[in-house]
Amino acid sequence: MRESQFQPFRMFQDGEQVQRQHRDEQRWIADQDTMPVPTVNGEKTNVPSSLSHDGTLLANAHQLMRTGLHRLQEPQPEGLSTRGLQRVKADTGMGLFPLLTFTNASGLFLIALAYYASVLRYGTLALEMPFLIGLLLMFVPNLVRLLSPKPSRLERLYLLCVLGIYFYAVEFMISPHYFSSFDESLHMRTLENLLRFNHLFSLNTMLPVSSYYPGLEIVTDAISTTTGLSPFLSGVTLIIAARLLMVLSLFLLYEAITSSSRMAGIASLIYMINSHFIFFDTSFSYETLAIALAAFLFYILRRYQSAGKDHYWMLYTFWAVLLALTLTHHMTNYVTDGLLLLWSIMSIFLNSSRSVRIHLCITAILAIILSFSYTFFKGNPVWSYLTGYFNGAFTELGAIISGTSVPRPLFTTSAGPSAPIWDRLFMTASVGLTALSLPFGLITLWHQHRHEVLCVVLGVFAFVYPIVQVFRFTVFGVEIADRSTAFLFLAIALVLTLLITHFWPSRVLRWKSIMLIATVLSVIFLGDVMIASGPFYSSLPGPYEVVADGRSVEPEGIQAAIWMLDYLGPDNRVATDRINQMLMNTYGDQYVVTSLYNHIDVSPIFYATQLGPAEQTLIQQAKIHYLVVDLRLSTGLPVEGVYFEVDQNYVAQLKKPLPKASLTKFNTIPQMNRLFDSGDIVIYDTGVFGNAP
Repeated sequence: MRESQFQPFRMFQDGEQVQRQHRDEQRWIADQDTMPVPTVNGEKTNVPSSLSHDGTLLANAHQLMRTGLHRLQEPQPEGLSTRGLQRVKADTGMGLFPLLTFTNASGLFLIALAYYASVLRYGTLALEMPFLIGLLLMFVPNLVRLLSPKPSRLERLYLLCVLGIYFYAVEFMISPHYFSSFDESLHMRTLENLLRFNHLFSLNTMLPVSSYYPGLEIVTDAISTTTGLSPFLSGVTLIIAARLLMVLSLFLLYEAITSSSRMAGIASLIYMINSHFIFFDTSFSYETLAIALAAFLFYILRRYQSAGKDHYWMLYTFWAVLLALTLTHHMTNYVTDGLLLLWSIMSIFLNSSRSVRIHLCITAILAIILSFSYTFFKGNPVWSYLTGYFNGAFTELGAIISGTSVPRPLFTTSAGPSAPIWDRLFMTASVGLTALSLPFGLITLWHQHRHEVLCVVLGVFAFVYPIVQVFRFTVFGVEIADRSTAFLFLAIALVLTLLITHFWPSRVLRWKSIMLIATVLSVIFLGDVMIASGPFYSSLPGPYEVVADGRSVEPEGIQAAIWMLDYLGPDNRVATDRINQMLMNTYGDQYVVTSLYNHIDVSPIFYATQLGPAEQTLIQQAKIHYLVVDLRLSTGLPVEGVYFEVDQNYVAQLKKPLPKASLTKFNTIPQMNRLFDSGDIVIYDTGVFGNAP
């Protein structure tokens, strides 16, 4: 590897070396002035902004491409102050950090107003416009500042950390008193089991695999027991710590690869525009902690390679973090192992030292052995959990390709009309601009950074992004495209940063270029936010919607679950819809019968117009003691596409909401006792059927 790649870890170089590199840079700049000036139709033109008006469109495009490719040949577009070649000024000035903190707060205030207007039922537009404007008010000023070569390294770190916390506040304000999203509730049950039984691997029927990956819950439990904070506040504390670890690890990793604090700041900010950074990866879910550990792990390994063999404490830290990652989240662990394996393979073919190759190969092999061993640890259901999902996704995709099935309509749900045209344009442009920018960024990577093995590995990994987008046309596999962005943007952020900083070097960066960059990245940012916020912004605050996850979690359902725990006790076998499954599982501590764990589909009990022998037999087979019926299911189609856990086929056949008669039929059966009735939620005792021969 080249010596210049290790400059972030050396605060300054010898004066002679600095002067020599400075002379090389000035010589390269001077050479540009003596180059033949490209012409269009015989007239001179210097930069794309001054293309001849008399030239043809083809000639203009050719000149733009030629100028861009020529700029990509520059070996070092960054100035000395952002390359780690000079000692960072030892002053305490924070530049524009206080002002940008104020703009962040202003943007957050607009978002709070949007949430308030939505709860008061002023309509989706009242939520959408101030919400998106507030996000832009937080994103764009920080982007413009980070594009500038003026901020110090410390100011860049301040800006990124504070912006990361403000982006978490966007998610936190949705539910500031309890975890309300679907995934959060599943992990809260695992945490409650840990607090209740004081041992690992307790049963969680709605997400059995979470009990075997309890890293998130173990740390939250430790915070709660040592500080006296509630489980909710302990979880919030952990999320904030994971967010800071993620931002700092990304900055240091990108700085190690690019040898530039400016490029590291831009890349870290670009990573924040991925569709999971604001919402999913700020939730109380195992990926939130695991992806921060993965970023820290890659930085530690990259740092160890450049530091030398004497820094064994880094290697010990790496293995400790890898073990923690293995026990926290399965998919993040597998992706990390794949990147380590790819890193070791690339080191064999690229110009790297023998010791580095051996070290990487041993690391990758041992990491894979660790993951393989834990995957098939006794009782761990992760293999069947993941293979069942991916088999379904690939089977559906194969059926679409072969023509035996139709693709899923984009931008629509079973609950209503398609998304507005501007939302569809933003979401399409977000994916399209990201995919179209990758080839140009990869050209830059190959020209300037192909000797940096990790940089090439991330470049190869970025190719996966356009491939996984085909799963957006499937019903079962659409989450593959959504959830992969958190991992793929580790590579995409670097590739796009290389394109930006080489095509617009800091010394030629003008306000028009800054506007162009900010506009493109803002479109990608807003499009990804719309993708992540769900259909009709269902993950944001607002009036009750039928099976809309966060929109469907409200006090009435929570109180019904708490009543059941208080008066009927825990661990009763319960059958109910998707939302009340979540509430009864988390707040009621009930044994929820699921197809994932029990392999029983309870939805026919609720769809049938009468409780016949088949439905009674199903109740007996599943040993269901209580039915929880939500009459609001008859008021609309489900936003998430299902009323119950696996009833896509039933919902697809419905032209109208679930008939109310199907939900009230239990009132006509004398043997069933109605124990609880809030007006919308009714709890029935089915013990008479469960005890029947």
